[in-house]
Amino acid sequence: MVNNKKKLTIILFVGFLFVYFIGSFSKVPFGDSVDFVLNAERGTFINSTSTYAHFLYSNTLVLLTKALPFAEGREIARWLTIVSAALCVPILYKTCLLITKSNLASLTASIVFGLGFSFWKNAEIVEIYTFNLLIISLFFYLVILTILSKRYILIIYSAIILGISLFSHIQNVLIFPAFGVLILLIVPKKIKYISITILGALFLGLFIFPLKNNEPLSSVYSSGVVSEKISNTNILKSLLIAIGYLVYNFWYFLISSILGMFLLYKKNKLLFFFLTGSALPIFIFSIIFGVSDNYVYFIPFNYILAIFLGLGVSDVISLKLRQWLAKSVILIPAFYFLTYKIIIQIPQAENFAKSKSYKGGLKYYLLPWMNNNVGILEFTLDKKIPPEPVDWMTKSAEEYIYLLKIKGYTEKEIKEL
Repeated sequence: MVNNKKKLTIILFVGFLFVYFIGSFSKVPFGDSVDFVLNAERGTFINSTSTYAHFLYSNTLVLLTKALPFAEGREIARWLTIVSAALCVPILYKTCLLITKSNLASLTASIVFGLGFSFWKNAEIVEIYTFNLLIISLFFYLVILTILSKRYILIIYSAIILGISLFSHIQNVLIFPAFGVLILLIVPKKIKYISITILGALFLGLFIFPLKNNEPLSSVYSSGVVSEKISNTNILKSLLIAIGYLVYNFWYFLISSILGMFLLYKKNKLLFFFLTGSALPIFIFSIIFGVSDNYVYFIPFNYILAIFLGLGVSDVISLKLRQWLAKSVILIPAFYFLTYKIIIQIPQAENFAKSKSYKGGLKYYLLPWMNNNVGILEFTLDKKIPPEPVDWMTKSAEEYIYLLKIKGYTEKEIKEL
């Protein structure tokens, strides 16, 4: 049985590594991707912990670029994103297995999450969110293992991982309250003090660079746009969109997630309150921060929902129904493709598709795979004018193009990157 679990873990990693690789971007995409690729190409370490810097991810890219000087920066960025994403899936499988003791249910949950639109999409571009979730997934694994095994020494390692994760994305501070309450409730006094000290020290460490660089301390935790987005109308709109995201990510498996929540409440109230206490602040923040691409902020919430999903599937009485649920995960890519084919026929979607045609139209928003995508470098070289402001992207693209030309690339070759 143990060998089978190890094999399944390896199969999940290799399988999703292949899935994410074949769907990965053909050309450097729009969005933050070009900034990260540019940073890798520059090869200069970042000494900032502002919300936009993503200190840990950016500097990991630079470190890998220096360690692998023969590799292109964009390929290093691609593989860091893909490998991080592929590792999250077997970790989720192992995490669900701790709670459910069911291979079938744990496999189902991990595959549904791995093929979920938001996570799959971010595995296909150069972004922070798969790397960030890799850290957070290890944190949740250790905390759940601590609760179930009562090996409280593991809380110290959990505190280290969560503290380090702040240098990846400040959003992870939203998990602090649930984790802090857990420490106060169950952890022996000595371990409690050590864990809280570690968390506090790592959190305060975020402010070293702003103090050193004479930057406002608020740069660590604020992008300066949240207050502009808060209104009753925007929050209601974001809530409706969030529900749409959930359905698009989980399909009918959402029912299993809800069932799993009730089941965990009955089986282990401490674990239930820790997971829901971690998930709800993330969900609320993601709604309030109503920017156009806020679906990425829901990814840790979706991960917790996938844990509940595994529990829900494990509680299905009929073995045939559990097997059917497990087999139906192969339909998820078809669901995305069918949704795209249906929506593209709707007249009301035509204007939206035209307004977003510069970066791929509806395909960009409804299909998770990014091969044969529209590239920011070609767009910039052709001096195309988008229907919305993208100056911050094209500025980075122009610098990246300049660096590529220094390396001997022609404009024709750059357009293919």
